[in-house]
Amino acid sequence: MKKQMKRIYQWLKRKKWIQTEGICRQLSQLYRGTQRKTEEVVEAYYIEIIQKCVVVLLLTLLFSGMLWVQEYMDAREGIHLIRADYGEEEEVYTLKYQEKDETWKEFSVVVEPVRYDSEELKLQFQQGFAYLEENMLGENTSLYDIREDMHLEGDIPDSGLSVAWSSDNPELLNDKGVVGNENLTESKCVRLQLELSYEDITESREYELTIQPKLWTEEEIRLQQIQEEVEQRLQETPYERDVYLSDNVQDVTLYNTKTQVSHGWLIFGLGVGVCILLWFRQRETIHKKIKCQKKELMLEYPFLVNQLLLYTEVGSTIQGAMERIIRQYEQRSCKRKDKKGSAKQKQLYLDLCIMWNEMHGGIGQEQAYINLGKRTGLLSYMKLTALLAQQIRKGTSGFAEQLEQEEQSAFEQRKELAKKLGEEAGTKLLFPMIMLMIISMIIVVCPALMNFVM
Repeated sequence: MKKQMKRIYQWLKRKKWIQTEGICRQLSQLYRGTQRKTEEVVEAYYIEIIQKCVVVLLLTLLFSGMLWVQEYMDAREGIHLIRADYGEEEEVYTLKYQEKDETWKEFSVVVEPVRYDSEELKLQFQQGFAYLEENMLGENTSLYDIREDMHLEGDIPDSGLSVAWSSDNPELLNDKGVVGNENLTESKCVRLQLELSYEDITESREYELTIQPKLWTEEEIRLQQIQEEVEQRLQETPYERDVYLSDNVQDVTLYNTKTQVSHGWLIFGLGVGVCILLWFRQRETIHKKIKCQKKELMLEYPFLVNQLLLYTEVGSTIQGAMERIIRQYEQRSCKRKDKKGSAKQKQLYLDLCIMWNEMHGGIGQEQAYINLGKRTGLLSYMKLTALLAQQIRKGTSGFAEQLEQEEQSAFEQRKELAKKLGEEAGTKLLFPMIMLMIISMIIVVCPALMNFVM
């Protein structure tokens, strides 16, 4: 079998019906080895596919051939029409024929469902009666001791027979098998008739039943007494819309299952839900503030690096440069006042003030710089503060060049951040643009529709 598949593969390859270049590149990434090894893998891949296709084609031809033979045999026997099962709906078939002038014409023919012959119908009636009689008693023990509802089925599966039950006393026993013996004090006889029909042929049987008084359990009697007393109290106030009953009847406590939930509990649940929502809202607000704070720090980072570079190049120390930067922030914040007249402070200014207080409070300059980077939680500031701490330990050799490189990197980061903020702004404007477009469409379309209707 494998040799034949290999021959088919080689033949398809020679005919160029199979292109192996693409699959060869893909399989070479999975199975690394020599060119010869790759070709063997590709060959095995295609042979497996061809083998599966051949098996599917053979099975398809086999089953198709069987169906074609069956159709040919049916055609030799004539037109094959199938009747519906006993008692089902009739089938409608469309047949066509060809005239001498080679034109085709169609007509419909109604095929009645299959019917019983006399012997089969007699047997079917007997089986139908036996089937219904076997299940009719339900939980009752005999026809002369009927206390519970009977099981009177309305049809016989797969028979085509119609079933009809009738009682001469529907109050005691109806055609559904429901027994009304709750108020019965003595046994009574009831005649139950069962009628089976098939088309115009009908057979019936009659059963004489004895309905016995219902046997009440203590629990049912207790329930009946409670129900009677409640109904009696309801009858005493037939003209009142709001009826109030005592919750103590027959030494038991009653509860109304339709009582609405207390409004107090509703308000309490609503309050708890609002508290939970406020909790999550507060956490979300904090996350947004932290995000905005980090965004502000990233926007101020190029300014900080630029100012450090300028002051150090003119001979200032790092500590002196930091002091001048803090003074600049103080001057800038005094110029920007909010509605209440208080100065707006930048987050970077506050962090620099904390760092300055740490240095004057006894913490070393190197450690204060490191704490500044940790407070911001941003990689750029950590990198800068590590550079400042390194300058304190190793001196100023090469510090200016490293600071220039950091300045260039900071401005590149700011450009990327500005680009990202622009994209976010465009996304936020998308929904208002859609709403404006919908409003414009309504303004244009509505008058046209109104003119069309009028």
